[in-house]
Amino acid sequence: MSQQSRYLIGTQFSAIKKKIILDNLLIMWYSGAILNQEVDFMKYVGSKARLSKQLAPIIQSYIDDMGDRCNGYWEPFVGGANMIDKIKFSHKYGSDSHKYLIALLQHVSQTTDDLPDTITYDEYTTVRNNPNAYADWYVGLVGFCTFGAKWFGGYPRGFKADGVTPRDITNEAIRNIKKQAPALEGISFACRNYADCSANGFVIYCDPPYRDTTKYATGSFDYDKFYAWGKDMSKTNIVLVSEYWMPEDGFECIWKGNLKCTLDKASRSDKIERLYLCKG
Repeated sequence: MSQQSRYLIGTQFSAIKKKIILDNLLIMWYSGAILNQEVDFMKYVGSKARLSKQLAPIIQSYIDDMGDRCNGYWEPFVGGANMIDKIKFSHKYGSDSHKYLIALLQHVSQTTDDLPDTITYDEYTTVRNNPNAYADWYVGLVGFCTFGAKWFGGYPRGFKADGVTPRDITNEAIRNIKKQAPALEGISFACRNYADCSANGFVIYCDPPYRDTTKYATGSFDYDKFYAWGKDMSKTNIVLVSEYWMPEDGFECIWKGNLKCTLDKASRSDKIERLYLCKG
């Protein structure tokens, strides 16, 4: 073999190795390992696990200030329940329009004894192609134990930091759900659209789909309708909203902080995460 051939083969091998390492770093980034922060328990697109240390005390302060006048705490976009599980209150309600997500949360809040240790590629494919043959909670488990925590976003594969040893990412996700489960006990979960619900005397925290980010499994989102709903609900409730940006009319920014955005591979960048108080 000529020296030039050996050089070309070596160069190709080096490029392949770099790609494997970069792909692995991306997976680790999604899982939170590189950030040296708490790894999401129940993984979900838009999860607030990394921001809960900053936001949960703010939300909690509104509940505490209301005292006996607070009738409940409600998250209309509960997602992976990574915020509601840290709020301390006797009456907590989490809703979402994704029926498989809610079925999973309802199930694991009661038991995790029947969760599998892992999910194979064949099982993932079978459940994805035949969801009606399985319990809704199990479809939810398989559907969200995916790459990037997107709904059936692809079977997750990856390697440990050495770029060689395979990781069982579905096992990691399931173990994280089991860790989170005790904090979900006593929460009332329901599959409902935010606009179909009403409340009075509640602290309401909303984490809707953000503008110009990865779309959610439940489809398009009417932001103007949500803004009007938030203003109306704030007449009898305290309504807090997480977003990158909201209109100045009716929404006051009460907190902001930098967040490394990792939902879109093509546009990973620093974002300014904000918490808004609705003013009807």
